[in-house]
Amino acid sequence: MRGGRTRHPWETARARALERILRTAEVRPRSVLDYGCGDGFTGEYLQRALGARRLLGFDIQLTEVQCRALSGAEVTYANDWASAGPASYDLCLLCDVIEHVADDEALLRIVRERMTDDGRVLITVPAFQLLFTHHDRALKHFRRYTLAQLERVSILAEFELEASGYLFGSLLPGRGASKVLQALKPRTDDDFGIGAWSGSTLVTRALETALDWDNAVLLSLASRGIKLPGLSAWALCKQRRS
Repeated sequence: MRGGRTRHPWETARARALERILRTAEVRPRSVLDYGCGDGFTGEYLQRALGARRLLGFDIQLTEVQCRALSGAEVTYANDWASAGPASYDLCLLCDVIEHVADDEALLRIVRERMTDDGRVLITVPAFQLLFTHHDRALKHFRRYTLAQLERVSILAEFELEASGYLFGSLLPGRGASKVLQALKPRTDDDFGIGAWSGSTLVTRALETALDWDNAVLLSLASRGIKLPGLSAWALCKQRRS
């Protein structure tokens, strides 16, 4: 929880999947930049899990009051680069961020400038434009990605791809059904998105366990070169050597 709110099972399962990706790649960051951090859940989870000494949570949607309230001894939150300072980071997170901007390559280059020479960036995005719905519009998404598209924009931004794959394969049928229902009964208002999770403790734990197993299977297969589709795509990259 943060602020008394139970996290959505998708969010906690994603955080654990990202930890698994980074541990498999033996990423041991001293410092982490969580770009587009929201309330900081994912960045702080990975900071603790990986033992990083320093975390910067950056999000232009944060207010000054929120930045001060969220910041602590080893964690700083900022809503502009001037207050964030000139530091570089061993690990940069872009967790469901680049789909929110018109020029995703430009954003990747901005983050690249904040990385150490041996730093990594871990990117997650919603997958498959075919599944673009009112939900995406409500969240102000410009697009969804295939894995090939995510890899391509990462390479254009001068990253070198280390690993990639999909997450949340079990959620694809439900999202496909949502797309079909939208086609059958179009909405005229797009003002809805992800609400607060209100499931019981039992339901929450059951869903978290199911999604954890789902992601564990997809990640295990991806490590063997078998990249089955899922609702999210991810890529782990490093600085391209000139």
